[in-house]
Amino acid sequence: MMTSIRPMVPEDEGFFLELIGLTGWGNTAADFRRMLQYEPGGCFLASRDGVDVGMVNSTRYGSVGWIGNLVVTPGQRGGGIGAALMRRGMEHLTDSGAASIRLDAVEKAIPLYEKLGFKAQYPSLRFKGLGMSFDVPDVEEMHVPHLEGVLNLDAIYFGANRERMLRRVLGDFPEYCFVACEEGVVRGYIMAKRGESNVRIGPWVCEPSRAELARDLLRRLMDSAAGENLWIGVPEGNRASVEILTAHGFSSLPSSLRMCYGKCSALGDLRGRFSIGAPDKG
Repeated sequence: MMTSIRPMVPEDEGFFLELIGLTGWGNTAADFRRMLQYEPGGCFLASRDGVDVGMVNSTRYGSVGWIGNLVVTPGQRGGGIGAALMRRGMEHLTDSGAASIRLDAVEKAIPLYEKLGFKAQYPSLRFKGLGMSFDVPDVEEMHVPHLEGVLNLDAIYFGANRERMLRRVLGDFPEYCFVACEEGVVRGYIMAKRGESNVRIGPWVCEPSRAELARDLLRRLMDSAAGENLWIGVPEGNRASVEILTAHGFSSLPSSLRMCYGKCSALGDLRGRFSIGAPDKG
């Protein structure tokens, strides 16, 4: 049987949603459109004998690449399609200038990633919670003029430029984007996106010495989503985030494993990354 791989296009939205529906990850049609915008030509679909059977997406932030949403239809798993999709995504990122490629691996996919040269870094934790009302006067709604300060802060703690992502999330979900400022300087920010059945928090970045601001940012976000189910991913190295979430009623879910290929020196500063942006995009 012949397998072919091509870039995904807007008309592939239905197949994307079909595959995502198999995973329970809760991505939406809007997620698909953002995915294509973030990395045009970097999202791939596999076909076998003319039938679509799998997909993967990649995103690059300068010298840092991310891979996510690797899904193969159940009847075609174990036949090398996932490995072929991964190699195509990795090739795209390295050809585009990425020196390292990172991903969040679910347990059953770890052996495949190891065979491709990925190495474990740390657990990527998952939590769920419920939005509730808070009064947080010192946290402001985020607006476009805040973005310069947000991007400067994000570059310090994430370690790469995520401007494309942050601008788009602010444009799509302004009701879930907030900043904490002191004397006009952005000390922390939080964003969230609406999923299929929950509000997915992240990124959430704050100066490590301002844990109380990080807490207030979460409270403002929880207030904006009062009564709604919340989901968040947290790097294991940020214990302050885990403590804040636990104190606010969040409970743990099965974790993933952060893995890296290539030049895998530390990226940014985990102490200031209170949540990931998204499992598939870093």
